[in-house]
Amino acid sequence: MPIHSQQKPFEGRFSDLPSPPAILIELIDSCNSPEMSFTQLAETIQKDAGISSQVIAAANSPFYRQWQEISDLQRILVVLGISSVRTIAINSAVRQFFAKLSKQTGRTLEQLWFRSLICAHTARSLAELTAYPAAEEAYLAGLLHSLGQLALLKAFPDDYREILEQELSGKALIQTEQEKLGYTSPQIGSQMIDRWALQSFLSDAVRYQYESTDAILDASHLVKLINLSSRLCDHDGAPDNEGLERADLLFGLNQSIVEQLLQEARDSAAKAAQSLGIPLPSQNNDQHDQRHQEALAERIKQAALLSNSLGQLPEGADMAATLQQIQRDLDLLFGTDQICFLLRKTDEPLLHPVSPTTPKSPLLDEIAVSTESDHSLAARAFNQCCMLFSLDEENQPRLSVADRQLARYLKCDGLVYLPLASRQSAQGLIAVGMGQERWRSLGDQQPLLALFAREAAEMLQCHRDRLASQQQLIDDERAAFHLEARKVVHEANNPLGIINNYLHILGMKLGEEHQFHEELEIIKEEIARVGRIILRIRDIPDALEQQEKGVDINQLIQDLHKLFQASLFATQNIVAELDLDTNIPLLNTQRGHLKQILTNLLKNAVEAMQEGGKLSIATHDNAYLNGRAHIEIVITDNGPGIDQEIMDQLFLPGKTTKDSSHSGLGLAIVKNLIDELSGSINCTSNTAMGTRFQLFLPRTG
Repeated sequence: MPIHSQQKPFEGRFSDLPSPPAILIELIDSCNSPEMSFTQLAETIQKDAGISSQVIAAANSPFYRQWQEISDLQRILVVLGISSVRTIAINSAVRQFFAKLSKQTGRTLEQLWFRSLICAHTARSLAELTAYPAAEEAYLAGLLHSLGQLALLKAFPDDYREILEQELSGKALIQTEQEKLGYTSPQIGSQMIDRWALQSFLSDAVRYQYESTDAILDASHLVKLINLSSRLCDHDGAPDNEGLERADLLFGLNQSIVEQLLQEARDSAAKAAQSLGIPLPSQNNDQHDQRHQEALAERIKQAALLSNSLGQLPEGADMAATLQQIQRDLDLLFGTDQICFLLRKTDEPLLHPVSPTTPKSPLLDEIAVSTESDHSLAARAFNQCCMLFSLDEENQPRLSVADRQLARYLKCDGLVYLPLASRQSAQGLIAVGMGQERWRSLGDQQPLLALFAREAAEMLQCHRDRLASQQQLIDDERAAFHLEARKVVHEANNPLGIINNYLHILGMKLGEEHQFHEELEIIKEEIARVGRIILRIRDIPDALEQQEKGVDINQLIQDLHKLFQASLFATQNIVAELDLDTNIPLLNTQRGHLKQILTNLLKNAVEAMQEGGKLSIATHDNAYLNGRAHIEIVITDNGPGIDQEIMDQLFLPGKTTKDSSHSGLGLAIVKNLIDELSGSINCTSNTAMGTRFQLFLPRTG
């Protein structure tokens, strides 16, 4: 039974839902209007004073601003471009509409809004990767995917808040909605959008976001994008197996591509929320105040305060959590929370500023303090391992521009540099924003600041030691994983090949007219499905595989060859040969991207040779292109070739040599990923020789 079949009529409970602002409808229409000019978009935005002011404020936030502050909308459009300004305006308009729907929801609204932002950024990234022509429409659909939840929250504030507190997702969520309320959020959201009379599949994308993969395989591109994006955003951590399988079936995307895309979407959503002045869910003031009071009470119980070490970190706390705890302790003990850290990475002679609240601050990223000499007060505090106050008269001549920039960043007249030196090594500094009067008021507590910094350094050292230990365990598990994966592939290869051979022989003996021919075809299809499952063996994350050494192109090709040999090559009677240049160095490239590219090209080659055939993969070092050295990867098959009509638009979405059940996105994705790797791709094809793809990657070894 379809998941929305028992939906109640839309009227009644939802008759008083507000209409969207007129500007939102115009912005939606503009998403599918490539001819939209700067002037037209500016005129649209200026129709709403509230949206205009939010656009100007967001454009001047650290996330977007590139030069000095700009207050003229036309100039903002020129500097940021139509796409960025339209995104800001859409965010503001949808946010305004959300607020009208649920004025009394408080933190629940913030959580829904932030999840919608993540979904929007995920959908746009997927749209760009899969060559969907209206990426901003996908972004908007992601923003609106939880519209029905807001409507239910308005109609059933207490009951629906209880449902949301269960943190359900997917079918579990809509089944609970149906059972307890008689409505489902996708249906309500889509019916609201239907009222807007748009020329778009936006409504369908919201309606079918929780449908099964099989149900939407033939649906429009936008529906698939939101279905996958919604699924990926249902989980706060890494995507689960079901999400990864959905990404593979809908768009042929591998694990590392999906994980990288989702993490980048979360980072972008957080920055976008800050640019719009929207508090993130983790920044809820009530909870912060409660934690602050609890932490203060705990510190008061410790009468000696610093006679022991700082409070224990939770198991598995990351660096950001460690820095945030140090900041909280400083605030509780000394009444100052205006701090940043200057930390040393490995053994390089540089200190990098890090904010405990915004670890990826674009302003701080531009500053690095050299410790090779005492040319700055920060360098002197680090090298001499002593606490220094920038407003002391003897320290004034030693202030560098970096010292002054840090003080301005912390919005204070002066800085206190506290050296972070553990018993094992010097970790860096804590820069505490502090004025002259506050520094004097500390009086006898000043030595405690130095003691606090030593305890903080020990905490950081423990954190780094734990990370090193965990990394060693991961390295060991990685080696074991490689070994086990190769065993699985090797063990699967033989029986699959034998079964396929016997089926071929049996089919020849029985003939195509035999009554069991159809059953044999089903068995072959199931064997092929087993092969595809083998191909979806979960990847090793890029960070572990590359380990800062680079990607071994030949090893990656050999691993893929083994996977295909145990699956699609065996079931499709493909003979594959490798000719790999052993002189190729490790490349500084993204392994997940390259694996996705090779997987798509190999699948295309296999599917082109329905009756079997030969396929070769070769690599060459020092292939020169436009006067620059590249690594060349050549994939050749002796299939029927590609029609000239398709060759003319080979890397565009929808152009496929396969049957109508395929989306034709494989080569479009390949082209987008090759561009991201700063490489290039060529294709030659004819009926006599088959098809030949050449990949050129910059030689960075």
